[in-house]
Amino acid sequence: MAFKIPGVTVYASQSPETLFRDLKNRKVEGLLSQQADILRAYMTHKEHKDIALELPTGSGKTLVGLLIAEWRRRNFQERCVYLCPTRQLVHQVVAQAHEKYGIKVTGFVKSQKDYSQMDISRFIAGETVAITTYNSLFNVNTFFNDAHTLIFDDAHSAENYVSSFWSLDIKRSEHSEMFNSLLGIIDKYIPEYDRSLYEEENDGQPDSLFVNKLPTPILVEISRDILAILDSQIKDKSLGDVYYKWINIRKNIIACQLYYSMYSILIRPIIPPTNTFLPFIKAKQRIYMSATLGEGGDLERIFGQEDIYKIEAPEGWDKQGIGRRFIVFPMNFTTTNQALTLSIQWIKKFGRALILTPSSSGNEVVKRYINNAEEIKNFRIFEARDIEKSKTEFVETDNAIAILANRYDGIDFIGDECRYLILYGLPESTNLQERFFISRFGAAILFSNRIKTRITQAIGRCTRSSTDYTFVVIIGSKIHEFLYKKENRECFPPEAQAEIRFGMAQSAIEDNNQTEIVGEIEENIDHFISHDEQWELAENAIINLRDNECHQSILSSNNQLAESVRYEVRYQTCLWNSDYQGAITAGKDALSNLSGDELRGYRALWFYLLGNAYFMSGKKNAAKQSYDAAACAAERLPWLRSLSSSSPMESPTTICDPLLSHQIEAVEFLFERFGKTNSTKIRKFLSDIRTGLEAKEAAQFEPAQEKLGQLLGFTAENSTQQGAPDPWWFIGQTGVVFEDYTDTKDNAVIPKNKVLQAKAHPDYLHQKYPNIKFQPIFCARTKTVDSAAIPHLDSLSFVYVDDFYQWAKDAMVVMRQLWDMFSGVGDLTWREKAMSTMTEHKLDYKSVIQFLTEKSLSSLIK
Repeated sequence: MAFKIPGVTVYASQSPETLFRDLKNRKVEGLLSQQADILRAYMTHKEHKDIALELPTGSGKTLVGLLIAEWRRRNFQERCVYLCPTRQLVHQVVAQAHEKYGIKVTGFVKSQKDYSQMDISRFIAGETVAITTYNSLFNVNTFFNDAHTLIFDDAHSAENYVSSFWSLDIKRSEHSEMFNSLLGIIDKYIPEYDRSLYEEENDGQPDSLFVNKLPTPILVEISRDILAILDSQIKDKSLGDVYYKWINIRKNIIACQLYYSMYSILIRPIIPPTNTFLPFIKAKQRIYMSATLGEGGDLERIFGQEDIYKIEAPEGWDKQGIGRRFIVFPMNFTTTNQALTLSIQWIKKFGRALILTPSSSGNEVVKRYINNAEEIKNFRIFEARDIEKSKTEFVETDNAIAILANRYDGIDFIGDECRYLILYGLPESTNLQERFFISRFGAAILFSNRIKTRITQAIGRCTRSSTDYTFVVIIGSKIHEFLYKKENRECFPPEAQAEIRFGMAQSAIEDNNQTEIVGEIEENIDHFISHDEQWELAENAIINLRDNECHQSILSSNNQLAESVRYEVRYQTCLWNSDYQGAITAGKDALSNLSGDELRGYRALWFYLLGNAYFMSGKKNAAKQSYDAAACAAERLPWLRSLSSSSPMESPTTICDPLLSHQIEAVEFLFERFGKTNSTKIRKFLSDIRTGLEAKEAAQFEPAQEKLGQLLGFTAENSTQQGAPDPWWFIGQTGVVFEDYTDTKDNAVIPKNKVLQAKAHPDYLHQKYPNIKFQPIFCARTKTVDSAAIPHLDSLSFVYVDDFYQWAKDAMVVMRQLWDMFSGVGDLTWREKAMSTMTEHKLDYKSVIQFLTEKSLSSLIK
């Protein structure tokens, strides 16, 4: 056998574009114009280490990324890695590379120990492009530790995939012992109001999840205790990801933030410290392929980089999109439950459907409705694991439904593969940190672009070519409200704006005739499926809207956020390296770019983070001044007041009572559950209170009294146990407990046994709430007391039912007005208005308690 003589490496192609013409086994005839344009722009700026390529949904970004990778592999003998968010997308890209583009690539989706030695050798030698997941790169023992080129697909949705490498998420359901041990350490620093939420039942709405944060000075103080607990419980690799993620952050725990909710405790840095991760840093070039360039510095925050050079989408893509969507909003004329039922019935018209939800709990809700739907009882349900390797079985099944959680990117259905899409729920916050920024600091503006991008990506899952068409149903209060707000719609590309506006018009209802509007929509679905003359008129109307009335706007704060981001990244890098002076300088520079009322919440966050850097550097007075500046802008964080100085930087009018902040927060959470799609939920809630308080029966009166307390921002509870008190309300360490005597006849008297029961209620509640002082209140329809009860009247308050009912009616009018003004979590202006309105109408917690307790039961004795 003759020796094999190695060939001489030759220059393969001048550019990725010319390389494409040399791929003789490809099934694609030619590059699309936008693909060629973006490849030429890349060649002009290829010297940059970090480059973002804007490639909107349906513009063929997979081929662009593969061509760049293959060109760099051939021309420079580089080891190139193409990264996808999920294994399913790895399989999809590998299939496209081999079957459509004629590019030989190798997929790496198994555990590293199961990689083929031949595949390993070929990649190391630079003979193949590796296709793998983000998690395979961001790994303690990554195989891809010396890649030359990293190409990140769907970079706009990579936040969780990148940050998870430095995130220890301790879930109550999966790590109960660890969760409870850690909770035991931080419990004494958790406000009573927060602690009470741990006992509440979940209402099934994952996007209503409560979250708060342990202040960094406290985290520093108890960091050794946390280290001891977690070290004792995370001992070996048998815990898998938990072990490795703890190893990643253990030495830098005070450079992290600790968030807690009812369901998990998350420890992570604000921005992932990718500059400390050698496999990422050593790469000669990093390419971020994204549907958006990350307005306001979003890509930089996701990947922890100070500066990413951005190449915009070719001209024209800002106006026209890919394919056509017929979007409807059934919640405009019905409830969430009925809308979901309707949308599931419509699946029969299409045969296959894709349903996207924000979470696994959302998936379970949808599956429950599908299982109860007789019309589609013979349909097969596919989940993410069923289509991980291939979607073939799904697209070849005539009656099939794919239900995917938090999968708004990547998976594509072309042509007849799927023409029906249901979006159930708003793709809002996907981790506790995002939720905290939005709900606590009012920094929703930071994530509005992410939400817009996720929705854009979602509605494009089934329109992958210019001739594709998809029927899209929007379900869920928050996503409905998001799209109905003009300021949100205008941030979408003109094509999507036109489709949304057209869909809103088709979903409008007149004279409250629900049956008629359902019939009209079903008739229009048939026109859409058949693409008849009626649909042609609709198509022309959408195009006319797009060309004449829809113009994409950019948030005015984006420029400031983009200027600030380099310093934000630098701050986290310095903090991670214990360079506190560097962090102080970076924090100041970030704040210098954050001005205006729109960024008020985000500015408060950065004053707080600057205070942390001062605190860790030992400059306690400077830290308190920064915390005070944060507290003045974010009144709803009572612990900021405890960190701030005794002489505030702003006038005393800006100082907020912490318990009043808690009260407003509770009202906000309740209003969030009601939603703003329509007034059905709040009208029913108020009606239940009104009807219940009018009733004499305890079974109606007491639940209404409990709901009234919730409406006013108290933690309000009731119990049906023998000997338990009637409803009780509390906030902070102050509460009231009722003894209701409403089921009475004319000339009734308040008996001794009822008085004694009322006096015993605080002792009963002391077992459950040892730190709360409850004032017992007798609530009765009579003002006459039995003479035998007279010696026992001391310490009891009294409220006459008629007075209580009138006060409650007046309160409900005010609270309904506040709901009318409510725009969603994170609106600092609404919070201030709610605070002033409730105080003005004596519905702040102090005034409420004063009203309920100002009259004593003994005053009835004449």
